[in-house]
Order: sequence, then C-alpha cells, then structure tokens
Amino acid sequence: MARSATAKKFSEPLISPIRAIATYELVADQLRTSIILSRFLPGQKLPPERHLAAQLGVSRTTVREAVRAVEAEGLVETRRGATGGIFVRSWFKHGDELHRLITAHYEQLAAIFEFRLPTECAATRLAAERRSPQELDELLAIFDRMQSLTATQESRSHVPNIAPFVADDNAFHLLIARASRNSYLQSAVETARAHMFLPIGAVFERLEDNANDFHEEIVKAIRSKDGEAAEDAMRRHIISTRDRVHAFIGRSPGDSAAND
Repeated sequence: MARSATAKKFSEPLISPIRAIATYELVADQLRTSIILSRFLPGQKLPPERHLAAQLGVSRTTVREAVRAVEAEGLVETRRGATGGIFVRSWFKHGDELHRLITAHYEQLAAIFEFRLPTECAATRLAAERRSPQELDELLAIFDRMQSLTATQESRSHVPNIAPFVADDNAFHLLIARASRNSYLQSAVETARAHMFLPIGAVFERLEDNANDFHEEIVKAIRSKDGEAAEDAMRRHIISTRDRVHAFIGRSPGDSAAND
C-alpha cells in the first residue's frame, strides 16, 4: 500500500513544462500594458523605434516585431512619412461591440473583480496608514483632475474627456497601491488593472454621473489616515463597478458560463 501511494505521488507532475518566451513577446507585453494603463493615450505617438530599443535594452528588430504584434491586436498603428511613427489607437469599445466583448470574456472579467477586491482593499487600507504627505498631494491632484472632467453633464458627455479620465483613474489606483509600501500588493494591483480590457467609469459612450463619487470617499479616508474607512470605500467602489458591468450584459455577480 505504501509503495503504491509513493509511486502515485511521484507519477504526478510536480513542476510545469517551461515555454520559451521570445524577447519580442516580452516587449509587446510591456507596450500592451503601458497602453491599457493609459501611460500612452489614444492618438499619442510612441517614442521612436531606436529610443524604445535603447530604453528596453533590445534590438530595433525586436521592437519592430513587438510593434507588429500589438498592431495586430488593434492597439497601435504605424504611419509612414515625415510625420509618421507608431501611434496609439483608441481601444475603447462601446455599445454592441462592448457588450459582445464583455460577454465573450465574462469568466475572465469576473475573476479579475474577485482578485481586485482583496488586493486593492488591502492596499488602500495600508496606503491610508502609510502614505506620505507628497503622495497625498499627488493623489489630491489626480482627484481634482478627475473632478474637473466629471463636474457637469456636458463634461461627462464630452467623448475626448474619457481617455484622460481613464488615465487618471489608473494613476489614482496605482498610486494608492504604491503608497501601501507593499511591493506584492503593488504588483497585484497593476496586474489586475492591466487585464481590465475596458475603461472603468466609462462603460458607455460617456463618463458616468457617479464616476468620481467613490474616489472622493477614498481620498477623504486616506487624507485622515483612516484605514478602515479607506478599505470600505474601495470595496464599495469595486463592487459598484462590478455590478454596473454585470447589469450592462444582464447578468448577476454569481452567474457563470457553466450555468448558461
């Protein structure tokens, strides 16, 4: 019996096979993440190929292959001529196209929200307790910009305001993660947001009326160094966003593809 159990134990794989990753795939992943986190905005020109190669420590050929990969995904376009270069395309989806995208990736999106709840809530509590005065000032500046973009019905309906709001929304959450002083939480928050393939707060063709409400609560709690209130505000913010996305496609948070 003992020999059989031991044989079974060692017949099971203890480690996973290694897949060789081409360097251009790693570069493409960095470009993709930077675009989705709005470090580069739609319409913005990326640094020249030679600069990207120098910054990343790779060859220009590798950069070229990476650009081709993200271009195939519709994230960038290459324009020729004197004023050409690599430009970020608008990757925001709306209406029926967004509905199809969310439905097709529903399980992934639901898992991301499940992941965000414990990680971002923990990061926000720690940020409230550990943030520096400089980080608070930076957070307030980001919040003020978002407040300006969502101040009126006209500004919320102004389509060009969506991209800068999404950029500030990402910066807001990533700054909180950094202020937590926990590198694992910071990495987790960035990973989760990099996999959110839709603009939070702008699910439809305008910024939502309450797009900035929870940010204000979060800022107030972090400003007063109230970790419990900050964590609670972030939890309600994520749940509210999750529920709006679910309602958009007519599902509830407990649904799964297996039940369809």
